[in-house]
Formats: sequence, structure tokens, C-alpha cells
Amino acid sequence: MSVAKSKHLSEIKNELERGIFLAVYNSSKQKFSRRVAFVVLVVKHVSRGLLFSWPLYLLALAAYSIPDASIWIVLLLLLPAMYISWGILSRGIREDYEHQIYGYLLRSGYIGRMIFHGKV
Repeated sequence: MSVAKSKHLSEIKNELERGIFLAVYNSSKQKFSRRVAFVVLVVKHVSRGLLFSWPLYLLALAAYSIPDASIWIVLLLLLPAMYISWGILSRGIREDYEHQIYGYLLRSGYIGRMIFHGKV
């Protein structure tokens, strides 16, 4: 089943249509839906990140089994890797939000479409 995506705010040139769009877009229901969509995006990307980089986190846990002096060296070396991982996750969340959520009207069933199809 294909559901037509709403027009993006930047695509609307007609002032009347733009005014109606903004009235609906700024409604409390749409604001709540955008917040929920953001949380779903965060959970989706963090879950993918954990599945992809679980050895990194396992290595961090393994650092506690080595002598005291070496723990800090291992953890210090893991910080850049975790920073890069967070950078990739946050960029993915931001890009998905801009391409799927920001400037669009969210219709019912958007959570399922976001999770399973990557489209709203």
C-alpha cells in the first residue's frame, strides 16, 4: 500500500495553501507527532549503532578485567571511537529528521512506516 507523502513546506507556493499547511503543521497534534517521530528515529539509529558497533562496547567492558594501570589506557583509546560512533549516529538522526519529518505533515501510521520502510 503506497501512501502519498505530503508536500514539503518549501514546495508550496500558493499563499492560501501555505497558510493552511502552516496552521495544520503548527497544531499540537503535529508537534506531538514530530516529537514522537524524533524519539523513534533516535531509538532506531541507536539500536542499529549498538548492533553494528557492539564489539566496541564489549571491548570497553573487557577493559575492567585487566590490571588497574592498563584500564585507563584502553578506555582512553576507546573515547575517539565512541566519539566517531556518536557522530555517525547523530548525523544519521539529523538527516533522517530533515528528509522525513521536518516540513512535512505526518499522517496516521507514520511510526510503522518509519520503522519498517524508512519513509513517512
